[in-house]
Amino acid sequence: MSEDHKYHSFRTALEEGAPITEENWATIKPYLKVRHFEQGENIIREGETENYLSSVAIGCVRHYVHKDGREINFEFAFENELSNSFASFLSRSPSLISIEAIEEVTLISIHYDSLQTLYYDSATGERIGRLITESYYIWREKREIQLLTLTPEELYLDLLSQYPEYIHRIPQKYLATYLQVQPESLSRIKRRIYKNRNRT
Repeated sequence: MSEDHKYHSFRTALEEGAPITEENWATIKPYLKVRHFEQGENIIREGETENYLSSVAIGCVRHYVHKDGREINFEFAFENELSNSFASFLSRSPSLISIEAIEEVTLISIHYDSLQTLYYDSATGERIGRLITESYYIWREKREIQLLTLTPEELYLDLLSQYPEYIHRIPQKYLATYLQVQPESLSRIKRRIYKNRNRT
């Protein structure tokens, strides 16, 4: 993958909210940097301060918290999606979450200080901040409604339909905590869905 194509993942992620002009992109791009992480490597750990807003150019990452000695996964990010500890990045406070590379990962990132420079030097930075905030809260509301209204099996069927990459690329132990079930319960859900599909 070319460097330009990697950088484009950041633009694609931002454009989930609205298109970015070539002029705005030309302002943003010099501030971006490429970061690489090995499979299993933490991108940020709970208690550290998030310094980067990133998009995934290659690979997949998981966002998780620790609860009662367990890791609870609540979000995954794939190519052309944003990934960071959002609250820590904005508030400059220790992160309450950890982010880990599930696969070998390449991120395209902008440092907090660079984003502040953009804020002060042009309207482009303010636009980025607005797009990021809008995209995040739209995602968060949809996720919370799903967790409140759908059963684990319905959540799995939704993932299978809308985001098949979750099923194929995320280890079952991570996917189970995302769906708020035990791994053995997820296995039963998958078997039941497979049997039902074979009958139709």
